[in-house]
Amino acid sequence: MPAGRTRTPHDWSGRVWSGRLAGRLLGGPGRVPGVDVARGIAVLGMFTAHVGVTSDDWSRLDGWLGLAHGRSSILFATVAGLSLALVTGRAHPLDGEALVRARLRVLVRAACLLAVGALLDALGTRVYLILGFYAVYFALAVPVLRWRVHRLVTAAAIVAVVGPPLAYWGPEALARAGLRLPRDGDGAVTHFLLSGHYPAVVWMAYLLVGLAIGRSAALTSARTRAGLVVGGAAGWWLASAASAVLLQPAGGVLAVRAAVTTTTSTSATGPLAWVAPWPPVAGLFLAGPHDDTLLEVIGSGGFAVMVIGLCLCVGRVGARVLAPLAAVGSMALTVYTVQIIAIWRWDLLDVRTNGPLAWMVLISLAAATAWRALLGRGPLERLVARLANAAAAGPRRTGDAP
Repeated sequence: MPAGRTRTPHDWSGRVWSGRLAGRLLGGPGRVPGVDVARGIAVLGMFTAHVGVTSDDWSRLDGWLGLAHGRSSILFATVAGLSLALVTGRAHPLDGEALVRARLRVLVRAACLLAVGALLDALGTRVYLILGFYAVYFALAVPVLRWRVHRLVTAAAIVAVVGPPLAYWGPEALARAGLRLPRDGDGAVTHFLLSGHYPAVVWMAYLLVGLAIGRSAALTSARTRAGLVVGGAAGWWLASAASAVLLQPAGGVLAVRAAVTTTTSTSATGPLAWVAPWPPVAGLFLAGPHDDTLLEVIGSGGFAVMVIGLCLCVGRVGARVLAPLAAVGSMALTVYTVQIIAIWRWDLLDVRTNGPLAWMVLISLAAATAWRALLGRGPLERLVARLANAAAAGPRRTGDAP
């Protein structure tokens, strides 16, 4: 301050106001910026998967955008597990009454996700909505919130091995047995667990891995972050290489996909006979988006772990530079919901350029940044938190202070 100048109340109020804005934008104490950044990447990745023009040519930008298919929603599921760990004790899981209340909050959040998903489904877009499936993942995670890292990793491995054959042959077995696949609410359990676009018998592996990462006692250590990056990248590369090698005797990816299509009842005019050829075993060696195979779990799950590891490396400077991306991640439910409404309002699924995607990304980054800086938590996040906290608080006992 120049000599002779005194600090006025206006100077103080301006500094306090700017400090509050910066504090809100960085998420406040206890917030892990890297988790918000990873969640923001996942949300914008789903934008790309829904309305982006992509290709398989990695020499072009639209080829790199193609990475969003399947992987963005898997990253979101993995970060969801990590977030569950962070709000239920991190490396030291809650117990007693605190655990009971935490579980109740998780269940209320699951119910809210299901409700929002139902409203978005009523719009009739052709997007495969994921919120209802997330609700099921959260509910299924309630019994394991106190599990330690080794149990979570073991459970994830079991799901990754057992789940894909169930998701691959299970719906076909139901069809050939003369049982119909779900068409209404009574089939919700079958749809969410087995036959839907994000079957829990496979996708719970991602959430369990995220929980295990969040339960790590050394989550903030450089060694842990490096292990996540290197291990995730290795899983991604090895799964891709293994898929190429294992599919070669069967004629390659295209030949196997064609064989799967011709032996699946949903692709035929009606259920195939029980003795008709079944989807080939080679189909379990695919590793593409939404193949829901062990190799996709290892590959795309490894990609998610790698991204989380990189995002956890965000320091003080990175938290400021990537604040808009973290802002999107901090209000993922709101941004995802507005995205679906925009797709419905302007029919964005059949666009031929990435112009609409660019506008959606830029508007989302700007709006989320401004909202977080001025108001903090996103609108839907605020509502869900109030409902969850009110339910967990329970009825007030006689004699409690007002």
